[in-house]
Amino acid sequence: MTRSKLVYPEIEPATMMVEEPVALFDTVNNRQDIIGQIKRGLPIQSFDTLRKEFGVPVPQLADTLNINPRTLNRRRQSGRLNTDESERVYRLGRLFKIAINLFKEENSVRQWFATPKEIFGGETPLRYADTEPGAQEVEKQLRRLAHGVFV
Repeated sequence: MTRSKLVYPEIEPATMMVEEPVALFDTVNNRQDIIGQIKRGLPIQSFDTLRKEFGVPVPQLADTLNINPRTLNRRRQSGRLNTDESERVYRLGRLFKIAINLFKEENSVRQWFATPKEIFGGETPLRYADTEPGAQEVEKQLRRLAHGVFV
């Protein structure tokens, strides 16, 4: 019995990265760049970029990301988030990018994330996404919406 080799077409980096929140990073060409930057710590500007994208005040985003205000001030002085904080920023940024791909318009995305949903126990999707399991649920609901399953 012979095994056939699977041939994978070349995937353009832009296509591969369609759901990556590239605005949060310095320069990225692939997933390895993203992983490396998260491990080194994202620049504090990525927090500010995310805050502007979601259109929420600094204290609200810091709370959602579980970053103490004093810690955030120290990060501003050092210029970088730590690895854990960077992962949480990435997680929310990725959800925003998935939603942009779905809704096509930032104000619609902001409204969706700011409106309490029964599916999330009456919480907003932004608040519900403050943990990894919660973020996974928010992503699942966005994917359902993309496939015409209304929640």
